[in-house]
Amino acid sequence: MTNEILKAALYYASIGWKIVALAPGQKIPITKNGIKDATTDVSKINEWWAKWPSANIGLACGPESGVYVLDIDIKDNINGFDSLKEFPTLPVTVCQDTPRGGKHYLYRADVAPANRNNFRPGVDVRCEGYYIVLAPSTHPNGGIYAWAGGHAPWEIVLSAFPEFMRPTTRAPWGNEQAQVAPIVPIRKQLPISTDILNRASLYLAQCDPAIQGSCGHNKLLWAAVALVHGFLLSDKEAFDLLAREYNPRCSPPWDLSIQKDHKDFYRKISEARKVTPQNAPGWLLNDSAYSEIDTSIVDVEKLLGKKSPQATCATENIYSVPLPVGLPSQDQEYQFLIRPTGLLGEICSWINSTAIKEQPFLALACTLSFLGALFGRKVRDQLGSRTNLYCMGVAPSSAGKAHAMNQTRRLAIASGCNNLIGGSDIASDSAIEERVRREPSTLFMLDEIGHLLSHIKSGISKNHAQVVATLMRLYSAAGSSYLGKEYAEQERQRTILQPCCSIYGTSTIERFTSGLSPMELQDGWLSRCLVFSANGSVRKKRGRMESPVPQSLIDQVNAWHIRTITSEGNPIVSQFVNPSGGTQPPEQIVVPTSSEAERIFVAFDDECEQLGQFNPMMVCQWAKAEENARRIALIIACGENFDKPEISASVANYSCRLIRYIMRAFDATVVPDIVTGDTELQKRKLFKIIENTGIEGCIKREITRRSQDLRKNDRSRLLDDLIESGEIAMEPYRNGTALSVRFWTAALYLKKITNAAGSN
Repeated sequence: MTNEILKAALYYASIGWKIVALAPGQKIPITKNGIKDATTDVSKINEWWAKWPSANIGLACGPESGVYVLDIDIKDNINGFDSLKEFPTLPVTVCQDTPRGGKHYLYRADVAPANRNNFRPGVDVRCEGYYIVLAPSTHPNGGIYAWAGGHAPWEIVLSAFPEFMRPTTRAPWGNEQAQVAPIVPIRKQLPISTDILNRASLYLAQCDPAIQGSCGHNKLLWAAVALVHGFLLSDKEAFDLLAREYNPRCSPPWDLSIQKDHKDFYRKISEARKVTPQNAPGWLLNDSAYSEIDTSIVDVEKLLGKKSPQATCATENIYSVPLPVGLPSQDQEYQFLIRPTGLLGEICSWINSTAIKEQPFLALACTLSFLGALFGRKVRDQLGSRTNLYCMGVAPSSAGKAHAMNQTRRLAIASGCNNLIGGSDIASDSAIEERVRREPSTLFMLDEIGHLLSHIKSGISKNHAQVVATLMRLYSAAGSSYLGKEYAEQERQRTILQPCCSIYGTSTIERFTSGLSPMELQDGWLSRCLVFSANGSVRKKRGRMESPVPQSLIDQVNAWHIRTITSEGNPIVSQFVNPSGGTQPPEQIVVPTSSEAERIFVAFDDECEQLGQFNPMMVCQWAKAEENARRIALIIACGENFDKPEISASVANYSCRLIRYIMRAFDATVVPDIVTGDTELQKRKLFKIIENTGIEGCIKREITRRSQDLRKNDRSRLLDDLIESGEIAMEPYRNGTALSVRFWTAALYLKKITNAAGSN
């Protein structure tokens, strides 16, 4: 039987069906990534069955294999064949018998039907994201899957999926029946050359798919912008390409057989027409960069023309490690980024070694801000970049956010530079100006900065109203001068030469995003902030004891703090601030950038410009990405070499990778939660309540208990809106004698029904 199964698996792969190994006698994928590992690779298939000789065979349904399945089941008191009686006779096609008396009818489809669990009692529609078990696998009950006589894939070809079996409206979350009607397939119109369409198709394959809850609508919009403006496709041509090649990769895909989803999908093309990209129309028509390679990958060796002798990463590709959504602690890129070199790395290592709950990414953010203030006004690069940074550490409550700040304060005191540390709260913009006037190099460490942002947004305090505007001006004035408020009395006006104001703020993601609006994405405030996200699933490390600050760190920090920068051998006075404006600006060490490092920065800026064109919500953030990378590179270089710092290729490499990682995580985890008003905020709250309950689902009573600030009618209306938009799913269940409902997020519900499909 083992050889028979392997032969069958190899045959299925030879006809283009993507298969995956399932646990012997089970319906559960046995490979690391489950159905995502499905392949037609002969060597991989042989490897699997050499490792698991008795494994079952799973077929990935949908466009991956070009196979769409009607799963007819017989279980309990439900007979799927009875449900088929209300329809015309199914077209003759490839068909297999299942061990419980059911059948799998396999079809092809030019336009994919929608997945439907329980489309009719005992009838499921299996498409993308689902799989079925293939003959001659063994069912958990011991029975064998077998091809129906004369209906094996080598005996008959796949027929077209029957239109009358397509669900045209989203089935209710229960056993209620849905309306069924034929749909009109998408009409192909190719008035322009097929070559352009092929190139547009290759480009589209490189676009990130739309993921529910991860700014999915914007990702579809960005893809549409490229097609209608970059390739000059008509609306219908763009729709056809997006529907056939992009939509099936989305999770969940738009159900284009439903009028609402169809309109919503097509509307993104109309919205794309209104976007005005920075490039000239048709800029992608002759761009060979998208024909064969992934432009998110930049090869360092090719970029530099040679191998960099100073590379610190095992890979020679700046962005060769795919960056995930979020920040998994074991991710290879993450592990590389939390181990910087020089003084930055030494301080981070000490902070992490003394933590009960290690948060390396937060330690990195805090230390960058501290060193930015320490080196402030003493160094600059050849372009005039300075070291002031605004870093935000975002993590759940009780995740260990305060540790890095506490240790940084200890280090500052021990090193004699406690004067760099400003207050832990900001009362007003005038307070910021006065603090920076007294100490031109200042680090504000603000716990729960989300509260401050919420006050600013709400307008509760007039004193807070100008805080963000003041911080934005200070950020940009680091290389020039800052002019404070104009007063009738001239002596009250504050003029600060080359201020270095750095910030490290911590917050929970909910509090942080509740204090923001889309306006902050566009006005430049958030583009000046680097948001370092960390998770809360960190175990405590017992036995950690308070220990003295290492003397080596004290010595290095103190050396920089007392360092006097001279110009032509003359000492420079330490007081650079004078209300009358008579003091000359301070001198700095000009830190050189190697030619190899400069090429890396330029290539990174080019990539950021492209990313900004296709991401309207992030255009300001990508526009400042290179500037922030240069600031971080300057900090690292100064920490690596006290006497003769230089920004090398390895330093530029690290800095660009860090910024790119931060930006992607920000786009995936923060931007979707930046709300536009109280209604959206309340929806997000309900969504989070449901999401946090996991795959088991959330009962209505729990939602009510955790949202008592909402009125009953408002809560019901918001839940209805979330259901209508497809963000959550609802399913009835029997609670004793009463009928109640349970809720899931769309992603969790998809996982639930996928798991259920695997157990059928």
